[in-house]
Amino acid sequence: MDELIIIKTTIKNKITKNNIINELIINNYVSCINVIENVSSHYKWQGKVESEREDILFIKTMKRNEKLVYEVIRGIHDYEIPEIITIAVNNVDSSYLYWANESVVNKKYD
Repeated sequence: MDELIIIKTTIKNKITKNNIINELIINNYVSCINVIENVSSHYKWQGKVESEREDILFIKTMKRNEKLVYEVIRGIHDYEIPEIITIAVNNVDSSYLYWANESVVNKKYD
């Protein structure tokens, strides 16, 4: 069985967020997406200190689809450089892992 991963991204635009979620879920590229809304993000961009209200997406999928999910996010996201980070999962309940693996298409992006 493949390895479960979590891909994290942040989004300000609600339409962009929904488009990414729909593309990933409808096409079975991911098993689940958790959204934490309205977080405060602080960063430096082009020499200026910035702060924004954003939503965080925690996208659960299998390692075999990592590049595919990255490409979907990059293709839809409206940020010049979107945050796209893979979080390794060290332990996962076997029943959940089985469900997640079965929920995701067996598609490998090359």
